Parts: sequence; C-alpha cells; structure tokens
Amino acid sequence: MSLDVTTEGDGIRVLTLNDPERRNPLGHALRIELAAALSEAEADAAVRAVVLTGAGGHFCVGGDIRDQGERSASQHRERFAVIKDMVGRMVRFSKPLAVAVEGWAAGGGMALAMAAPLVVASREARFVASFTKIGLVPDMGLLTTLPMRVGPAKARRIILTNAPIKAEEAERIGMVETLSDPGAALQDAMALVDEEAKAAPLPRHFITDWFARGVDEALDFERQVQPQLLNSADAAEGRAAFFEKRAPVFTGT
Repeated sequence: MSLDVTTEGDGIRVLTLNDPERRNPLGHALRIELAAALSEAEADAAVRAVVLTGAGGHFCVGGDIRDQGERSASQHRERFAVIKDMVGRMVRFSKPLAVAVEGWAAGGGMALAMAAPLVVASREARFVASFTKIGLVPDMGLLTTLPMRVGPAKARRIILTNAPIKAEEAERIGMVETLSDPGAALQDAMALVDEEAKAAPLPRHFITDWFARGVDEALDFERQVQPQLLNSADAAEGRAAFFEKRAPVFTGT
C-alpha cells in the first residue's frame, strides 16, 4: 500500500502518500486508492475533515514516469476517468479538505495540491509545474485550479516556464493559504480543517460546487488531448531525458 489512512484527533482523517524513497509519485494505482479513500471519508459520519500529505519530507513529485508511456485509446480513457473521479471528489468534497506540503510538490503533485480547497505549506516547500518538460499539458485539473488561485496570466507563466516557486512566493500569489515552520505543515493543516469543520455543513456543499464548475471542463479537455501527447515522440523523448538526466530535444512530433 502506498497510501496510509489514519484518523487523528476529533475525527480528522489523514491520508499520507507513502513512498518516501521515490518522493511519493502519484501513479495510476495510487490515484485509485486515493479516490476510494476520499469516498470512504466523505461517507463516514465520524470523519469531520480530511488532510492529505506526503511521507518523508516531501509531498509528491508528480506522476510516476515509470507508469507513463504509449497505451491504447481505451486504456488512456480508463486512466483519465480515474483522474476525473479523484479530482472531482477533491474539488467538491463536502467536508473541510486541506493539503499539507513539505518539500516538493511537482508536476502532478502540484496539481494535486491545487485541487484542494486549502493548502498549508512549510516555509521550505517548493512548487513547480513540470508538465511541459516532458512534452505534456497540465492535467488533474490544473488548467483551471491554478488560474482560480493566481489568475490566468500568472498561471500561464507558471505552467510554461516551469520556474520553481518558493513557499513565500506561493503564499503571496495565492497558491497557499498559510505557511508553517518546517515539519509543522500537517499539524497546522489539521488545526485549520478542525476550525472549518465547526461551520454549517450545508452551505459548504453549494459553495464548493459553485467554485468547482470550471474544473470539469479542464478534466474533459485533458482527457481529449493528453492521450495524444502521451503517445507522441516528444513525450517519449521527455521520459528518456528524465531518466538519462539530460535536457530533452523536442521536435514537435
């Protein structure tokens, strides 16, 4: 199991991505586990709130490169159906939901963080989009969730330049709600969702639905285009360059 599930304090469910040696990559099997864990937490009346975090000093370095590659259209559709289910549950979660980021949130890890309504980050945390480095468009709803936080122009630049964003800058531009001392992001996130859980639950349902409206459009768009890109020569070159620790040479094919 690469997802640890515990319940802390007064009904706060903690979901921990637990593959610290590889900095917690988010592969297909883990996305299925995470969607199921969110579903279970939402249905459990004893769970008041949820915090998602990563083990070993990092949140998540993104999609599992070893798990990517060429697949048939039907295989890709199944994988993106899982992504849509997982992200849809996050952006419409009916209880307080926060992400606690220590270390890196890169690529899909950054997208996973941006899908949460609340983000608490260590002052040593770093964010980077990374998708275009391997010949892909952002997925997991990032084309909508990031502009919702920072505005379209800033989001476009963050995505296209792949410049790492330090925690202080992330807070300044709205990617992060609050900063924590190193090692304290999880505890601070738990305190934040505990406080939010005291509010009336019914208005939360309608408010989260309203703000999640545009995410479905992004998820449908990426489901259409990302399979083509995953099967492209540029994506294959991006994966090879990643493993060989060199700069990719893209040809637009």
